[in-house]
Amino acid sequence: MNKRLIIYPMLLSAGLLQARQKPNVVIIFTDDQGYQDLGCYGSPLIQTPSIDRMAKDGLKLTDFYVSASVSSASRAGLLTGRLNTKNGVKGVFFPESAGMPSEEITLAEALKEQGYTTGCFGKWHLGDLKGHLPTDQGFDYYYGIPYSNDMYLAPSQQFAPDAIFREGYTLVKAKEDQEFVRTSSRAAVKKRLNNASPLFEGDRIIEYPCDQSTTTRRYFDHAIDFVEQHNKQQPFFLYITPSMPHVPLFVSEQFRGKSKRGLYGDAVEEIDWNVGRFLDYLDTKGLAENTLVIFASDNGPWLSFKEEGGSADPLRGGKFSYYEGGVRVPCIIRWKGVVPAGVTSDAIIASIDLFPTIMHYAGSHSFRQEIDGINVSSFFENPSLRLRDEYVYVKSGQVHGIRKGDWVYLPKTGNSKFKEGDVPELFNLKQDVGESDNLAQKYPDKVKELQELMQKY
Repeated sequence: MNKRLIIYPMLLSAGLLQARQKPNVVIIFTDDQGYQDLGCYGSPLIQTPSIDRMAKDGLKLTDFYVSASVSSASRAGLLTGRLNTKNGVKGVFFPESAGMPSEEITLAEALKEQGYTTGCFGKWHLGDLKGHLPTDQGFDYYYGIPYSNDMYLAPSQQFAPDAIFREGYTLVKAKEDQEFVRTSSRAAVKKRLNNASPLFEGDRIIEYPCDQSTTTRRYFDHAIDFVEQHNKQQPFFLYITPSMPHVPLFVSEQFRGKSKRGLYGDAVEEIDWNVGRFLDYLDTKGLAENTLVIFASDNGPWLSFKEEGGSADPLRGGKFSYYEGGVRVPCIIRWKGVVPAGVTSDAIIASIDLFPTIMHYAGSHSFRQEIDGINVSSFFENPSLRLRDEYVYVKSGQVHGIRKGDWVYLPKTGNSKFKEGDVPELFNLKQDVGESDNLAQKYPDKVKELQELMQKY
């Protein structure tokens, strides 16, 4: 199916945007970073002065939801504005995958229709086969690892003529790895090649195995270089997606051993430093007043890794879970002169809302693609507004639960795996943000109300 996006122009509010000027857009989307793992969200040990400053300069959301508690599905929701019941992404993709259906229209593709130049820097995780990489899904430029950093080389991936080989590798040895992947079980491959990730530029490998201790800085370096080259010609959209703090954890020597939270804290603090460096660059270049910057995590922390995983406190659960700790993540929005500074809001906002909101600012508001997100631009400008009262949780492509106001209903359980004896769960987040008191039997009418509400999704 050919992709088709029809956008109708709309006049933007006077006083917000200068005539004929579209805002630059930057989304920084970290990997497996927990709700609490920033200073401004209450981390007792991780220091994040740059992101804390971003919160002081902008809007901090306490009730921001991603579309899934796993990476690929979460990223698909963000980039399409569609729930995972519709965008074809149910879980996590492994190497040698077509990934998200190619007919899905990404935010990058929609923005290119509006004259934007687009760059993706870091983790993609929506398909690594040729024809399904970022450069096939609306991005003019890609630099990064095409999936999680604990994954491995895929058999059909191509090497650039000037590819760099590390750790004793040669092109011949790398191709032997590809043959091993092609002929072996996933378990055998992960045992032998786990963490030997390929680094891509465009659609080819430029470094193998990737030096993961330097990826965080390199992603931001390339993003800054991209802006330096393109910001005078046309508005830009940057999708910066650090591989950290997903396990295995890697940090540069500059940050190793510096955090009181161990290696996990080191990785988060390195991201923070680079976010600060990027924001300073925007300020220095006079771009801050016309650049919308959004910082968030793709899902909750990988709790089974204990010290090498993050924290979702005071929420329950983490990655793979559909309790709040799996799908409620930190989110900060900065746009000087448009988004009020120093505001914290508990409004329900979702990652699927970013697509229509950003397209509103880009000058478009109607699509021939069904968008589940809502335009929350008026909320960005006036955070006292409440535009959402509900949000549906989707797991493996199926509706798994719903939040309505302060109430959350999960028909089975918020855990990653169902088990015999699971019962419906009902929680009141205002009274019990940690979801420890199941009120389903006490409030059967509320259960019935939420069950009926779920049927419309």
